[in-house]
Amino acid sequence: MIANLDEKELKSLSFLDKNLKRIEQAILETLPPKNLSKISEAIHYSVLSGGKRIRPQLVLLMAESLKLDVSEKTIDLMAATGELIHSYSLIHDDLPAMDDDDYRRGKLSCHKKFDEATAILAGDAIQPLALEVLTTIEDKNLKPESKLKIINLFAQACGPRGMVEGQSRDLDAEGKQISLEQLDEIHHLKTGKLIEACIESICVLKEGLPKSHLDGFLSFAKKFGLAFQIKDDILDVVGDEKIIGKPLNSDMGLNKASYPSVIGLEASKERAENLCFEALEILSALPYETDELERLSKFIILRDK
Repeated sequence: MIANLDEKELKSLSFLDKNLKRIEQAILETLPPKNLSKISEAIHYSVLSGGKRIRPQLVLLMAESLKLDVSEKTIDLMAATGELIHSYSLIHDDLPAMDDDDYRRGKLSCHKKFDEATAILAGDAIQPLALEVLTTIEDKNLKPESKLKIINLFAQACGPRGMVEGQSRDLDAEGKQISLEQLDEIHHLKTGKLIEACIESICVLKEGLPKSHLDGFLSFAKKFGLAFQIKDDILDVVGDEKIIGKPLNSDMGLNKASYPSVIGLEASKERAENLCFEALEILSALPYETDELERLSKFIILRDK
């Protein structure tokens, strides 16, 4: 189904380079000094360990699409928040009590590089830091109620209505047979809610945005998030360990529910592709310049890590 695409370009992380330097600088400026403490060192190690930066990419590309009146600094802080929340979740996700992964992005996981207690505390520190970052936004074009709404969106995404609940359900599903609908809900909470917060928070900044347009972007976000997670599950089975940066079949080793285990590998590939095209159709129907968002949507399906 994916036709007329430059697969070599879209598989390459060079596609994301346009905003990467800006994103890395925005993240770095939010962190405490590296030499402040052992916890600060662990935070720098984990947050600045590379990665695709998909969540801050979404923030920046959405802001470009909607042509907002707020400052670049405001957008940068929101982008950094999305990545900080994601980073905290990865530290905790790798812990022995969770997924027990020794490697992340080709490097030792935080608890293996330091120790388990330090990893727990580093994750604990990053989560409130992410929300603190949003409180520092000073923008004459940002209404106080809009700022509060943005903070609320990110807080909900990482709490008991989002990632934490999703992780809990994911752990409970280990070794059990669950339905596709249950798996979708797990990953909507665990992965999708933060992606939706990144997108909806930018919509909050657009004065007079019609509800139908907001609903369209949220529908896009939900399909994008599920497609992204399905591709992750596929790469866990058929990816290249050197490229993805961790051993293959880690989900299978933990008897975790994944899309290949629930519906099969080929059906997973087909579903990810279908979700991608549904997301693209939604974007094409919206009256905004969404070319870069469309490229990012194609990238998440064609990527090799």
